[in-house]
Amino acid sequence: MTRAFWVLWKRETGALLLSPIAWVLLTCMALVSGFSFSQCVAYLGQGVREFTVMQIYFYIFHFWFLLIILVPVLTMRLFSEEYKTGTIEMLLTAPVRDGDVILSKFCGALTFYLILWTPSLLGLVIFQTVTGNTVPVAWIPLALSYLMVTLVGMFYLSIGLFGSVLSRNQAVAAMISFTIIALLFFAGFLSYLVRDPGWREALTYVFTLEQMRSFSAGLLDSRPVVFYLSGTVFFLLLTQRVMAGRRLKG
Repeated sequence: MTRAFWVLWKRETGALLLSPIAWVLLTCMALVSGFSFSQCVAYLGQGVREFTVMQIYFYIFHFWFLLIILVPVLTMRLFSEEYKTGTIEMLLTAPVRDGDVILSKFCGALTFYLILWTPSLLGLVIFQTVTGNTVPVAWIPLALSYLMVTLVGMFYLSIGLFGSVLSRNQAVAAMISFTIIALLFFAGFLSYLVRDPGWREALTYVFTLEQMRSFSAGLLDSRPVVFYLSGTVFFLLLTQRVMAGRRLKG
């Protein structure tokens, strides 16, 4: 990583942490985490034992619905704000590489995205306290669950970054990324409807909920890892192409 990357990463991370929307998102995540763990307690209180705590927590639909909305809101300003304030011209004419600019914005958003998961870790501690450690923590499923959350977050953030570089309007940028993310997320549910084995397998390959179910059960599957990492690189490259085109026009 170059010195320019670290300078820009600190700038992006600091801007996110100081923005009001960041604390709104953090509050929403805290509320959802608290509600999700209350659901875990309720399910386990009913004698449900065929699922782990992490499976119950990460399989609750409202959690994923918030995530689909959260990422576009988090990323919509990354380039759109630069267009609005005119600082994009400084970036395009500065002696820094496009890759440094894009990766610094992506890593800044990813840093804050990971911070957003702090409430869920605190919730796990509270959950263990409430249950009196009667439900032991399965560390491998826990680690794989957060690995999956990180991979999904990287992929969605790269889509959000791409949406932001396409438009000067933050609302439009958020709508572009939300549409792409929602289509990818809900496409997996079609695997329940199609009968063709080939299509069912292809749709299952991108079905985030099923992938999370496996990971939260402690089963590591390399296919989702390859899918999300390659998808992240793909959208980062698309962002770089758009930015390179704007540099040429400028």
